[in-house]
Amino acid sequence: AQWERDDHLTRVAGMRRDQIKRLATTGVTTLAELARATDASRPPTMQPATFEALREQAELQHRFAETGRHETRLLPPQAGRGFALLPPPSPGDLFFDIEGDPFWQSDRGLEYLFGVSERVEGDLRFREFWAHDRAQEQQALEDFVDFVHERLRADPNLHVYHYASYEPSALKRLMGEYGTREDEVDDLLRREVLVDLFKVVRQALRHSHPRYSLKNVEQFFYEREADLRAGDDSILLYEEWRAGGDGAILGRIAEYNEEDCAATYELREWLLGLREDAVRQFGAPIAWAESVPPPEAPETALETAELRARLLRGLPEEPAGLAPRAAERWLAAQLIGYHRREAKPVWWAFFNRRGRSPEELAERDGDAIGGIEQAGPPTGTDRSLVHPFTFPAQEHKLSAGDNVVDPATLGPAGSIDAIDDGHGTLALRRGPTLEDVPLPASLIPGGPFTTRAQQAALRRLGESIVAGSERYGALRSLLRRELPRVAGLAPGSALPQDDLDAARRIVASLDRSTLVVQGPPGSGKTYLGARLIVHLIGLGRRVGVASTSHKAIHNLLDEVERVARAERVPFRGLKKGSRYDGAYVETSDDQTAFSAPEDGVLLLAGTAWLFSREDMEEAGIDTLFVDEAGQVSLADALAMGTCARNLVLLGDPQQLAQVSQGTHPRGVGASVLEHLLDGEETIPPERGLFLGVTWRMHPDVCGFVSEISYEGRLHSAERCSRQGTSFGTGLRFLPVEHGASRQSSREEADRIAEEIARLVGGTYTSCEGVTRRLTYADVLVVAPYNAQVRCLRAALPEAVQVGTVDKFQGQEAPIVFFSMATSSGDDLPRNLGFLFSRNRLNVAISRAQCLAVLVASPRLLEIRCRNVGEMRLVNALCRFVEVAGERTLSGSSP
Repeated sequence: AQWERDDHLTRVAGMRRDQIKRLATTGVTTLAELARATDASRPPTMQPATFEALREQAELQHRFAETGRHETRLLPPQAGRGFALLPPPSPGDLFFDIEGDPFWQSDRGLEYLFGVSERVEGDLRFREFWAHDRAQEQQALEDFVDFVHERLRADPNLHVYHYASYEPSALKRLMGEYGTREDEVDDLLRREVLVDLFKVVRQALRHSHPRYSLKNVEQFFYEREADLRAGDDSILLYEEWRAGGDGAILGRIAEYNEEDCAATYELREWLLGLREDAVRQFGAPIAWAESVPPPEAPETALETAELRARLLRGLPEEPAGLAPRAAERWLAAQLIGYHRREAKPVWWAFFNRRGRSPEELAERDGDAIGGIEQAGPPTGTDRSLVHPFTFPAQEHKLSAGDNVVDPATLGPAGSIDAIDDGHGTLALRRGPTLEDVPLPASLIPGGPFTTRAQQAALRRLGESIVAGSERYGALRSLLRRELPRVAGLAPGSALPQDDLDAARRIVASLDRSTLVVQGPPGSGKTYLGARLIVHLIGLGRRVGVASTSHKAIHNLLDEVERVARAERVPFRGLKKGSRYDGAYVETSDDQTAFSAPEDGVLLLAGTAWLFSREDMEEAGIDTLFVDEAGQVSLADALAMGTCARNLVLLGDPQQLAQVSQGTHPRGVGASVLEHLLDGEETIPPERGLFLGVTWRMHPDVCGFVSEISYEGRLHSAERCSRQGTSFGTGLRFLPVEHGASRQSSREEADRIAEEIARLVGGTYTSCEGVTRRLTYADVLVVAPYNAQVRCLRAALPEAVQVGTVDKFQGQEAPIVFFSMATSSGDDLPRNLGFLFSRNRLNVAISRAQCLAVLVASPRLLEIRCRNVGEMRLVNALCRFVEVAGERTLSGSSP
């Protein structure tokens, strides 16, 4: 009510808090002011198209306030957007709505009603699929999907209409969690059978209501009869029924859901009429959305389904409580579909980006780069030209070397030669085949990498399990979470910790088994890993070196070569893929050189695409070392492990985690280290080696990191207590008040700039006892978002290193600032788990040798949590503030 009296900008449909903040900088603070605003009032940081859309929306709402009459305004048609998303009507079309209870359990809700209506002899007929527990939820999903495919067989041109993203998101999540109807749901999505009418409405028209919910839009064409007015009412009624209500309550919920389906049908009809109006108004035809034919079922998919059925034969549907060998079969059955589940959302997102505007990509897509603008003439030769571009601040996941796609055509756009988020520049390399192709206005990632080798390796593992073979003994033990088998040690014995000679004996005595080496920040994981590798090479054993990136492989190879020279263990090694030039290791693209290596070749290095190949099983690898194993999926570790007798996993699940985009049955999407630790934060001494001494952090920093991430087992080397600054050591909290900041805060950037200017000129004492002046290069500034990186970059001297957490893993500095940027829980641009990730907090704080400074809005400490997991995440931040206390960055500087 207060916002209405104040005519607050919050009342404008689609307005975000950060946009309100930006508009205020140009004097626009009310809906009426925005409705009358001129182009001169556009904030410099707001895209022109975004400003125009908000202004027009405000104008419509303002006119309604004056006249009392609602109205719509059609937007100029664009290819692949708005009305062009509508397929031609078909007799078998379905109209779909899900009711869900987000409070059913603390960790996840329940989709309790799948409702769908179809036209039968001119009338709408309603079908309902109920679920009151997990087993029924799976059954409801299967029944609904089977119902749709049955109707598709009768009418291949039908579509399933829904409003907003809830329904397809629920289908994708449930099919992954239950591992059921995956191909059928994927078929619906790839054939674009599901049609989101919300997207049509948002892209085709504007109206005078303050929201674009179905309940608002339907007021133009539909009047309800059921005694519910919002989805929340359905949830409350369902909770009342669960508490002991009678069956009549479920009947009322079904009536409400039936009206949602009916309203969706009437909306489709209304939009078809407006589509004809748009053709007349704008004088141009609007193409129908094209139907995508169903793909041929690949032979490998049929083989996978048959193998999965054999692995699951005789097992209960619920995996909890299974004996180890039964659990092994269940897990192997789910893992053979891992890569296909991972690829599906990448493909869905790829096709969903088709036709999206640069503004939509820049503001709502965390993977792509929207709104690039050419910044000068290209340079280069006839073979390839490099085009310079600038782009607005935004979140994305594109990097140098990536091949990118133009979302306007879904065709290739070139490859990124270089990119600088801090300054908003990128260089796009385009070859002669793109000479006559227009330059893109946005860049999106391509589809997923092919994973045929990994999928085939997992099928081979599955076949061996069905056959009862011990061909992959180490992998089967890994699946069953068995303890390492070490010759000469009794099963279950605690392994000697922090003892290099003992570690060498253990790795040389592995017996078709897996050894975990967990290396917290600064604990010498690469140091130990390289020495174990060289030790095995010295014994004449052939080793493999793998990781998730060539950069990580090269880093480990550099240390291996240094150790080999120091210990006088010459050898020959081969590296596949990105070029590596070393004294002992050379690059080769000859696959035969890897699968049938010469006798003198004792090291083979590459990624999962090399080691998962079937011919690599003949390469004679004794032990495969997998670096950064905390970022390696269980599926990829098993696929790579088919080539080796033993596995050594080097990594830390408490630092940056593996990136997973698919939804999987419980436990299947875990990293290999998460699987083996089975809920523990640190590796138990009978299961592996925990490197419990950090050679980086002062005890005042290490104590916090050890407490929140390592169960108190991580300690500083004695020499680290000698390092310090004239401003002290340990943790500091700098609260900075700001509001409506989502991904960037100028207030935090300015405060950090002030503090760094004061710090420079103070002193730093190294662990060797050498004291010198602090410089800008002694400071790292870390942020969770690219937008804040750019904001910080503009505020700080070039000598100060600024970047996201991912950029700085493995680096260190005497002083580290971590800028959180977001103002409050209401401003979170993603889910709470991203900003409050304990893994990110661990990596950010553990870069610091002496001082770790958290800079954040104090309102983040008051954020509301929805479950125990979120409470645990927020508690880590609160604990930092508690440990930091009232201490400031006071100290002496000459």
